[in-house]
Amino acid sequence: MSNGLVVFLDFDDVICLNAPYGGYDAKLALSNEEQALPTNYQIWHQLFDESAKNHLRRLHNSWMPTYVISSSWRGIFEKVEILSILERCGLDFVALHMHEDWSTPKSTVQGRRSSEIGGWLRQHPEATQSWVILDDTHSGKDLLRSTLDLSFIVLCQESIGLQQAEAEKMQQALQKRHEQANLRSR
Repeated sequence: MSNGLVVFLDFDDVICLNAPYGGYDAKLALSNEEQALPTNYQIWHQLFDESAKNHLRRLHNSWMPTYVISSSWRGIFEKVEILSILERCGLDFVALHMHEDWSTPKSTVQGRRSSEIGGWLRQHPEATQSWVILDDTHSGKDLLRSTLDLSFIVLCQESIGLQQAEAEKMQQALQKRHEQANLRSR
């Protein structure tokens, strides 16, 4: 059961460091399985960074948010494929708690994560004061120049991903959103 918090979740450089595997490897593995071809099961064990997965799991267990995928992966995978990948890689809690409107809309301007998230929020005004963004310094760089409140944006370093420092910032952002919700409900 969600508590109303929404996490916009990017994959690359947050939970997937593309070393040794990335999104296209997962796409090929799914395709091979559909054709009953052998699959390299190491992909499912090494696609997402173990430390990042553990940090995300702890945050999830504390806050039980709903997830909206803001990753470029939504352009190469269907929802059912994203769900399958998350489940195979030990992130079933994300799959189970994805919002019904599971991904941000694709922007007509490439590299505009802020416009994609802004578009989703315009479609879901009930979430305008309950969101937190977990992205990376490359694909999320325009977020820093957007009108979105920076105290609810956590950017991971490229090739490093979600580590302790970013997990602590996420914890603070989720706590602040929770406190704001409590004040509004009084």
